[in-house]
Amino acid sequence: MIGQLIGRLEQTGLELNAEEIADVLWLANQIKQAAPESVQTEQASEQPIQPSTPTSPTSANVAQTPLSSSTSSREQPAVSAYSSDTIPESSSSDKSSPTPEGLPFKAPAAPALRNSLALARALRPLMRKVPSRTESVLDEEGTPRQIAEYQVWSPVLQPARERWLELVLVVEETRTTVVWQETIAEFQKLMERHGAFRNVYTWSLQTKTDGTPELFPFQQKKPQKVQTKQLSRSPRELLDATGRRLILLISDCISPLWWQGEIHKLLELWGNHVPVAVLQLLPEQLWERTVLGLGTSVQLGALAPGVLNSQLIESGLPIWHEEKPTMALKFPVVTLEPESLTEWARVVAGFGSVQTLGVLFEQNWKELVPKSPSPTPQQPTKPDLLVKRFHATASPLARKLAGFMAAAPVSLPVIHLIQQELLPESRQIHLAEIFMSGLLQFVQSHKPSQPERWQYKFVDGVREILLSSVRITEIDAVLEAVSQYIARKAGLQIKSFAALLAPNPNWDISTRQEVIPFAKIAMQVLRQLGEDYAALAEQLERTSQVIPEFSEESHNPPKILTFEFEVATVTIEAETETPLGINLQPFEFEVALIEVNKSAQITAGSFPEIVDEMIFTKTGKHLDDTERLILQGTLANQTYEQIAASTKYSARHLRNLALKLWEVLSEVLGEKVTKRNLQNVLKQWAARRRLSIHRHRQQAQEFIEDLGNGVQLEMVAIPSGSFVMGSPKDEPERHEWESPQHTVTIKSFFLGKYPVTQAQWQAVASLPQVNRELDPDPSRFKGKNRPVEQVSWYDAIEFCDRLSQHTGKPYRLPSEAEWEYACRAGTTTPFHFGETITSELANYRADYTYGAGVKGLSDNETTPVGSFGVANAFGLYDMHANVLEWCADHWHSNYEGAPTDGSTWLNNDNDYRYSVMRGGSWLDDPELCRSASRNLYVRAERGNLDLNIGFRVACGVGRTE
Repeated sequence: MIGQLIGRLEQTGLELNAEEIADVLWLANQIKQAAPESVQTEQASEQPIQPSTPTSPTSANVAQTPLSSSTSSREQPAVSAYSSDTIPESSSSDKSSPTPEGLPFKAPAAPALRNSLALARALRPLMRKVPSRTESVLDEEGTPRQIAEYQVWSPVLQPARERWLELVLVVEETRTTVVWQETIAEFQKLMERHGAFRNVYTWSLQTKTDGTPELFPFQQKKPQKVQTKQLSRSPRELLDATGRRLILLISDCISPLWWQGEIHKLLELWGNHVPVAVLQLLPEQLWERTVLGLGTSVQLGALAPGVLNSQLIESGLPIWHEEKPTMALKFPVVTLEPESLTEWARVVAGFGSVQTLGVLFEQNWKELVPKSPSPTPQQPTKPDLLVKRFHATASPLARKLAGFMAAAPVSLPVIHLIQQELLPESRQIHLAEIFMSGLLQFVQSHKPSQPERWQYKFVDGVREILLSSVRITEIDAVLEAVSQYIARKAGLQIKSFAALLAPNPNWDISTRQEVIPFAKIAMQVLRQLGEDYAALAEQLERTSQVIPEFSEESHNPPKILTFEFEVATVTIEAETETPLGINLQPFEFEVALIEVNKSAQITAGSFPEIVDEMIFTKTGKHLDDTERLILQGTLANQTYEQIAASTKYSARHLRNLALKLWEVLSEVLGEKVTKRNLQNVLKQWAARRRLSIHRHRQQAQEFIEDLGNGVQLEMVAIPSGSFVMGSPKDEPERHEWESPQHTVTIKSFFLGKYPVTQAQWQAVASLPQVNRELDPDPSRFKGKNRPVEQVSWYDAIEFCDRLSQHTGKPYRLPSEAEWEYACRAGTTTPFHFGETITSELANYRADYTYGAGVKGLSDNETTPVGSFGVANAFGLYDMHANVLEWCADHWHSNYEGAPTDGSTWLNNDNDYRYSVMRGGSWLDDPELCRSASRNLYVRAERGNLDLNIGFRVACGVGRTE
């Protein structure tokens, strides 16, 4: 089937690389497995589901109870399983309480896990296979060889290959976890279908009424009549002595189990036997509000695959730690971001050259616990102080979402509807901020086993304060969105939200149950708005004689009067265009920063012990004496004959043993290892450990110029600001022509996200000529997405002139000051990456190093723009290396007399021969790729040297000096 699929792809003319084909197969697998679920949904609601029992011999303890991927369903009320005060219960949450504010319907929503493909790619380092310890297969080559050589007519067996790890997901269930319910479910399905793990098991971690943890296997949802009560299980059932299991605890780290240290005990127990990590649902900027804020952030690495938490190597400890803390608990912390999962997966796989973020808790960490981590009913907080604290710490989207929520009943379906219809850019993290704030109280639900029906209400007085910060038009939009959904669900025809405020006496019971809570809140909101809205609320209250409470037992509802009214809608159109008539749109990108780990020095003399640890982690066996001799002899540049002289074995036997050793090392290190390259591979591996690359995502704005035939030019908005131009005297390998340093103030402008590509060059070269002809294909290294090269300064000027004439916008080359300002993007280090550069992030001559950098692999030609996947803080790619970039300025031997306003610096001589180039290229040493580095070249010449010279365009009104 795979062959047929690839054949069809080839017939379509698509040229897909290996990674793209893998993604197609992954997507096909997702569709194939997801299809039966939609077909069988109705049947599953009628019949008990028989979960499958794992058969892996390595998971015997877990296999005693069926595990599945659905939410836990217990007979006892779900609320009684919690003692968390993060969301306090309302004092009125008893059986006689009025109809809750929430609405029992489920709103449609976008997928909670929006980057599932990227997450799946991030876990590829774990997709290795190892010899099975229980299953064997026929050795098809060894069997006939044995028969031919030894006349032994019996099969030769070898261990079967199987997936290296099995995954155990432990989901901590609290009242705040309902916010992440869909995210967790989608992540769970992704792990089950990923293919990296032999088995994926899911457990539920809950809190007993006495505040202690209890563990349950997840149970698939069943009809109410067939639900079975489960007994809690021992946490030791998750242990595995083979080292072939991985535990991932999914939590937001704010429950009492965390504050009281109960989960720390579980992590310590599990971490002494299997690798354990915490999947933190909250983003890193919110960790200070959780228990993780009481620990110390560290970087964790491993020299071999499957290393236990206690054996992870930590770095980045604060300076007050003079020595390694004793009796400390440490564990990796990952988030649902591809970068975080990639780093963690590579550490688990023992790549050695990467580190992942972790937290270290010292023995006395409880002394830092505040007396009251969250407001409780016994310790009430004034509503104005609650809202003030929330506004001081919450993100803008969370504040806006809270204001919208104040205009409607509070339940998860209603919140999801508001997010989808009115605030689509908001995500679960913004809702989590509100749940963590203490603004909400939990109201006892009539359906405790169904979190989507749980009800919440704002603390008394909070709703009114939140509404005061929301525009009336926005409140109208909230009421309109919720009321229209209710109307559609109930089969009603209404023209505006006010039509639901006076229920019709002919409505049935289910319709009134949905309308009344909305009407109660809506009238409260109208009174808060004042003026005409308050008058409308009073009129409704008089005509309807106050909306009565209603329950399923009521059979004689009061008569409801109707009235007519007129609604006006005011639309305000915001100004969204720049002075150039450009519509900007946001885009996201990844920024990388390089950290030099000075403590990660590894000497060549320690290689045998390090290799021994790698082999032990991989096979469970240490190197024997003969293997050690092979390793030591190879590192000493001895031949197999020389090594054999000190043993009783022949050189041929040692060579066969060595081939197996190199094969294992190749799998451990992730690259081919031979006797010839062993020293270089180990040295490069040790060197890479000195550098850590930290990645995070940012956002900027751009506009896109359509050049026709699917070719686009992306122009990034560069904000105005000031910077110090040039290099300081203590910057390594600087030059005098980068002096003197001087402050320059730059006005906002636009700059190409990438160097001009060959596709963009060809599109503009086909436009009408302005001053000179252009070669439509001047580049030596062909590729539409590669940067154009072998272009002169005058060629670049002609490109800008044609583009300006075609679009009506002032395109030009950037000034030298604009280029350096854009390259630095607020940094003062030699590179916007930091103090050094690596071939993992840029295309330069990587057999040379800069500062504390390490040697890498060189491409020896240009690479497609943006192929390294990282930009600077402004959102610009390839500012260091790939191709040199022309600037508009004439060359000057220093900055004496240079303009300080960012304008182009020209001489009086219009025929001046030399102009400035910036950024370095694929054939330049790293020192020439620094932000401050500058070079010159003859404007008009095009020779062999300028196969590394390109350019990027600026847009905006520039000036000359």
